[in-house]
Amino acid sequence: MLFAFTFSASTDLTENGITLAKNPDSKAPSLPEFHAAFSVVFVDPSGHLNLLADMTVFTYKRIQHEASLSLTFWDDPTVDGFQALLMTPKSMLRTYDNVFKLVNLVKLQTSCKKLLLLNELMDHSGNYVLTALPFVLSLLQRGLGERIHLLVHSLPQDPEWPVDSAPPKHKDQPPLSIGLLLNLEHALSVLERGPPADNPKAAEFRQLWGSLSQLRRFQDGAITEAVLWSGNSISHRRFIVLKIINHLLELYVSILAVCFICTCSWCVFVPQNHTTGEEESLEVVQSYDDLSRKLWQLKDLPLSITSVQGAHQALRYTQVFPPVPVRLDYSFFEKKKNRLGLVPKENNPCPCYIAPIKVIVHMEGSGKWPSEPMAIRHVKAAFHICLRELLCNQHNYRCHATPGYLDVWKDGLVFRIQVAYHREPQILRESLTPEGMLIYRDNAEAQALELETLHKPFLTSTLHGLQQQYGCFGVVCRLAKRWLASQFLLEDIREEATDLLVASLFLHPAPFTPPSSPQVGFLRFLHLLSTFDWKNNPLIVNLNGKLTAVEQTDIKNDFVASRESLPTMFIVTPNDKKVSVWTKEAPSVQMLQRAVMLAAESLRVLETRLDSGEKQDMRVAFRPPLEAYDVLIHLDSKQVPLLAKAVDPPVNTFQRGTHGGQPYASGGALPVIDYDPVRLYLSELRDAFGDLALFFYDPYGGTVIAVLWKPNAFEPKPFKTSLMNARRVKVNDDVATTVPNVEAILQDFRIIGEGLVKRLELRTEKWVV
Repeated sequence: MLFAFTFSASTDLTENGITLAKNPDSKAPSLPEFHAAFSVVFVDPSGHLNLLADMTVFTYKRIQHEASLSLTFWDDPTVDGFQALLMTPKSMLRTYDNVFKLVNLVKLQTSCKKLLLLNELMDHSGNYVLTALPFVLSLLQRGLGERIHLLVHSLPQDPEWPVDSAPPKHKDQPPLSIGLLLNLEHALSVLERGPPADNPKAAEFRQLWGSLSQLRRFQDGAITEAVLWSGNSISHRRFIVLKIINHLLELYVSILAVCFICTCSWCVFVPQNHTTGEEESLEVVQSYDDLSRKLWQLKDLPLSITSVQGAHQALRYTQVFPPVPVRLDYSFFEKKKNRLGLVPKENNPCPCYIAPIKVIVHMEGSGKWPSEPMAIRHVKAAFHICLRELLCNQHNYRCHATPGYLDVWKDGLVFRIQVAYHREPQILRESLTPEGMLIYRDNAEAQALELETLHKPFLTSTLHGLQQQYGCFGVVCRLAKRWLASQFLLEDIREEATDLLVASLFLHPAPFTPPSSPQVGFLRFLHLLSTFDWKNNPLIVNLNGKLTAVEQTDIKNDFVASRESLPTMFIVTPNDKKVSVWTKEAPSVQMLQRAVMLAAESLRVLETRLDSGEKQDMRVAFRPPLEAYDVLIHLDSKQVPLLAKAVDPPVNTFQRGTHGGQPYASGGALPVIDYDPVRLYLSELRDAFGDLALFFYDPYGGTVIAVLWKPNAFEPKPFKTSLMNARRVKVNDDVATTVPNVEAILQDFRIIGEGLVKRLELRTEKWVV
C-alpha cells in the first residue's frame, strides 16, 4: 500500500505516461500518440488500450493529492493512520472548502456545438456533460489560478433502468458537483491583476475575462489589465470565488453554479448587522493593543508592570458576537444621583449589552507584597485605584475602580483590567496545622484564580497565534459556539473547551487538510463531537507542537489507567496533561450524550440539505427541540438585551440606548456594563431551585428558558424543618414526608422574574401539578 501511495504521489501520468506492454506489436500506438489523444496515460499489456482513457487531469491530480496526504499522515507517529485513512469516510462536503453545484446542464448541449466539440460528443455517445467537462474544468482552473490549491469534480452515478424501457435522458442528470481547496493567501483578494497592456498575453487575459477586464494604473506606476471584484468585508469577499465561477460559466457555457456550502455562517451571523464579525474582532484587538501600550507607558507606578495579557474570547477572535464599539444615545438614559453610570429611563427597554473585555495586568514580584490573602486583595484594590488615576490624568480615559477590577471606557469599548500577583494562588493554598506546620492544600479559590490569571491568558495568546496561521479558525469557533448556545449546551461545554475542540481540527486534520472555510470547519466540528470516542480516549490538542509522540503515548496510557477518576470529556494540552481544567466540572455524562446526539442529527440534516442541490433554510440546525422540557418560561423580548442576535431575530427590534456613527472618545459617562437581566434571573432560579430542576437558555437572544425537572425531584423525602424550601408536607399512614410544592414553585418563577417573565407554558402531560 505504501508503494502505491508513493508511486501515485511521485509519478505524473499526465506528462509521462507508462505502459505495461513489454513487446508491443508494430501497430500499437506510441506513448506520445496516447498523450495526444488522452489526458492521462496508463497502457495495458497489449499496448493498445489506455486503462485511464476516461480519467480527467483533475481526477488524477486529486488522486495525487490524496496519495501525498496519506503518506504524510502514515509517516506521522502521532496519527492513527489505519483509523484516519482507512476507516474515516471523506464526504465531499467535509473535504473541500467550497462545494458548488452546476445547474441547467442541458445548456451544455448547445455549448458543445459552440466550442466545436462535436467529435468528442460522438465519442461519449451524446453525453454532453462528459464532453464539455474537461473544457469547463480547465476554464475554472485558469480563472481561479492561485486562489485554489485543488479543483475536483464528482459525477453522479450512472442510473439504472429496466431493460424493457427507454434509458434516462442526459437532460435528467442531477447537478454536477465541483469542490475547491482554497489558498487563503489569495482566495479572498478583490483584485485579479493581469499582464501589462503592451504584453502579448494581455489579449488572452481580456478574452478570458471579457468586459470585466479593464486597464488600471497601480501605485508602482505599472499599467496592466485587471479585474476588480466588490467586497467590503471578509464575509463578502468569501463569495468572490463564486462570482468568478459564475461569470466564466455564464460567459462561455451559459450555465450557473450555486454554492450552498458558502451560506452556513452567512445565515447565522449576517441578519443582525450585515457582517460575520471578523472586522469587529480586528477592531477590538487593535484597541486592546493601544491600551496595552498605554499601560506599559504609565509613569509613577509604585511597582512596575511585568506583563499585560488579554483574557477574553474577542482577543483570540473566537467570541460569537464580538463587542461592537458603541455610541451612546444619552436621551435614552438618566443620571441618578450618587450613581457613577447611566441607567435607562423608566419604561425604556433593557439597554444594549456591553461586554467587558478582560485584561490581566501582572505586577512585579517584590518583598513589598504581603503574605496574607486578604492583605493581597487590599493591595490589588489600591493598584486599581492607582491605575484609574494615572489613566484618567495621562490619557483622559473614563474609568471606574472597584476592589476586584478597573473598568476603562475606551473607543466605545469597555476593558476590565484585573491586577494579578503571581504568588497569590500559592499563598491561597497555604495553611497552618495546629502544630504550626505550613502545609499546602489545593482549593477551589486558588484553582479559580489560577484559571483566570494564568490559564486563560495563556490560552488567549496561543489561540491568537493560531488565528494568524489559519484565517478562518476564529469564525469556525464562533459557528461552533453559536450552535452549542442555540442547543442549550454552552454552559456544559464551556467556551474555552469549544475553542480547543476546533483547534484540534486545524492542528490534527487527518485525513483532511486544515479547513480554509468556516462551513467545512463547522461540519467537521459536528462530526468530531458526534463520533469521537470520549469514553476511551483523551482528545490531545498539541498546541505549538510541544508534545512529542512518546509524551502522547504516555498521556494515553495514564488516561486508561485513571479513567474512572477523570472528567467525561478529557482534553489534553501541553500545559494541561493530567487535569483537563476546561472540562473538569462539566459536561456530565448525560449532557455529553445529548451533545453527541444533537451533533449527529444536526450534521445529518445539514449535509442532506447541502447535498440536495436546492436552497434551503440552514438555520434549522440551530433551532433547539423544546419537546423534551417540562416547563417553558417565555420572556418579554423587550428585556432581552441580545434579542437582535437570535437565530430567528424579530423584524423590528428595540432601541437600546445606542445610535450609529463613530463612538465617542474615551471620555463621557460610563454606560451600563455587563448587565443582562436574563442571566441574573437564571442565576436566582438555579440558586433557589437547582436541587429540583435544570434550567437551559440560549444566551444570544433566546426568549425562552427551558426547565427540566430532575429525575428524583418528586421523590418524597423525610420531613425536616431545615429542608422545607419549595416543598410541602404530605402525610401517609401517620408518616410525614415532603414533596415539591409545584404550584408555589411556578408562582415563584413569576414573582422572581416580575417584569421579565411574560408567561409560563406547562407541559402537564409529563407531571402533575
